[in-house]
Amino acid sequence: MKTYIHGGYLIGMAGGSTDVITDGALVIENDRIVAAGSAADLEPHKEGADCVINAKGHAILPGFVNTHTHLAGALTKGMTEDVPTFGGPFRIALGMHENVIRKEDVLLPGMVHGVEMLKTGTTTINECWWHQPQSARIVENVGLRGVVAAEIREVDSSRIGFGRMEREWDQRLVEEGFDEAQELFENWQGKANGRITCRVSPDGPDRLRPETMARLGELARKHNVGIHTHLCAVPGEAEFMQATWGKKSIPLLQELGMLGPNFIGAHCVYMDDEDIGIMSDTRSCMSHTAFLVGKRGYYPPMEKVYKSDMGVSLGSDWLSNDMFMVMRSAIILPRVVFGNTFIRDAADVLRMATWGGAHCLGMGDEIGSLEAGKKADVILVNLRRSWLQPLRTNNLVSNLVYNANGGDVTHVFVDGELLVDGGQLTRFDEEELFDEAQAVADSVWGRAQYLFDAEGVR
Repeated sequence: MKTYIHGGYLIGMAGGSTDVITDGALVIENDRIVAAGSAADLEPHKEGADCVINAKGHAILPGFVNTHTHLAGALTKGMTEDVPTFGGPFRIALGMHENVIRKEDVLLPGMVHGVEMLKTGTTTINECWWHQPQSARIVENVGLRGVVAAEIREVDSSRIGFGRMEREWDQRLVEEGFDEAQELFENWQGKANGRITCRVSPDGPDRLRPETMARLGELARKHNVGIHTHLCAVPGEAEFMQATWGKKSIPLLQELGMLGPNFIGAHCVYMDDEDIGIMSDTRSCMSHTAFLVGKRGYYPPMEKVYKSDMGVSLGSDWLSNDMFMVMRSAIILPRVVFGNTFIRDAADVLRMATWGGAHCLGMGDEIGSLEAGKKADVILVNLRRSWLQPLRTNNLVSNLVYNANGGDVTHVFVDGELLVDGGQLTRFDEEELFDEAQAVADSVWGRAQYLFDAEGVR
């Protein structure tokens, strides 16, 4: 299958560059990019193409790489944002996931979340949570590229609260998590033409004993995969770690040999100078969930992070998955928090959402930019919108980052397959999926009513 895309503004992100080719073209054969450049140079490739797309009035970009997601979060949209941190995410959302949501409840709502990501331009996700064989099925069904990890915990997360120094360790949860991780490695690693790969995911250093964390490090080394965890994520984590184990989260992870370029810590809100120094020295990576943490009213020390050698990518977490919102939040919020207008600009965050995310996942040779030989993960963004017009090529990247939204994405390719064509899914009927997912969600919410009542949520 040969596809020729021409006539658009090509922002290929090669080497992280945001240079624009005004009359650009892209040639795809099967799952790989054959050529990227000017339409004048690549015109001969049009002959013999099975599919020709005129991208006039569109930007041609690599798909976004979202480095922290929870597909099952579809079941908690809009429920936690206006509730205090430990009442919303912990007692309501995590209460649902711990005690109400069953394995069979995850597939259809999770597919809706996957469709949201796909249709707003995300082509690769770094996914962790519970019931992850279901998440692997979602990735396979929707057509995304996914790094999937069974999140292993040792406590009931819904029972963690601000200032609470006690943990009720549960070995049963650990063994269930290891069994699920093993199932993923046996049944999903490398599946779907390599679109699905696996990682190891500790829930968070404050939710596992050090000996369990060490087991997870051994599991990652055994399978030669990276680690994906929540890190320095909530108030009280550092105090709990210091009081219980004599070390904060990041120094403990360093001691256990778990940090490095193939490590991604999500959120990283409560890092101090020592933490940033360790993450920098080990070239570890952060998934900056800028929009999510902004909603919660706290923010990572990004001014210091950007001066370090940490890898920084972008993640949406579990409720709102439009990466355009995440990119904007990664610019606007730190400008307010730190009073520094120049802390990051549009080119920086577009790089973080594509090329940077790919490198944090150790996939920079395969995805993150539009270059010959790389996987054909491509999006087209409609520029013929009143909020993007008139166009000036010199500031096209800024215009896109500040003014576009996921609804402007018209075409999405993953692994060379056209999954969104003119804004419509090509694999299945979206409306039917909505109806089926709604029925599942209504059942879940009915069973969770006692949690809503306890927190005063209507």
